[in-house]
Amino acid sequence: MLVEDEEFWRQNITFELKQVPDIEVTIVAASKSEAFEKFCPSKVDVALVDLCLTKHQFDGLEIVKALTERNLERIIVLTSIREREIILKAFDYGTINYITKSSCKDIVASIREAYYNRVSIHSDVSNVLINELKRERKVKVLTPLEREVYDLREQGLNKKQIAQKLYKSIETIKSHLKIIKSKIN
Repeated sequence: MLVEDEEFWRQNITFELKQVPDIEVTIVAASKSEAFEKFCPSKVDVALVDLCLTKHQFDGLEIVKALTERNLERIIVLTSIREREIILKAFDYGTINYITKSSCKDIVASIREAYYNRVSIHSDVSNVLINELKRERKVKVLTPLEREVYDLREQGLNKKQIAQKLYKSIETIKSHLKIIKSKIN
């Protein structure tokens, strides 16, 4: 199944995949509503989903989540989005691989890997996932409040902004940051 709003990509990907003898494109959809309307579990082994089907919206994430809830376990995101939070959310929602359109030459191999449950994370996002694993290991030692302070600091907030957001004094936030630094190091 291919879900892609841009005609150029939809036509070219469909054409390329039709040239591959062991891959059959059974469903092509250009929108979220069309994807939900056409989806039939017995016709789809692997879904290739673009994240932005409507301008400035990540409705492809909703498709990934819905297909996962419908027990489709092999969903590959194909997009131009490289934002850390979006990549992580796509994996949280159930995607098994994430490829940027600049690496579209890797689509066939990724589909085959997904079909045979031999998924390797594409190099487009491997650094994001590795860094997230490292981050999770670091913050494991933090209390919930320390983790919240840490997350806000990682988002770029300064001590005053964190204090205001958490309804704490700046001195309390300074103290937490000092503790966080000692625990993580």
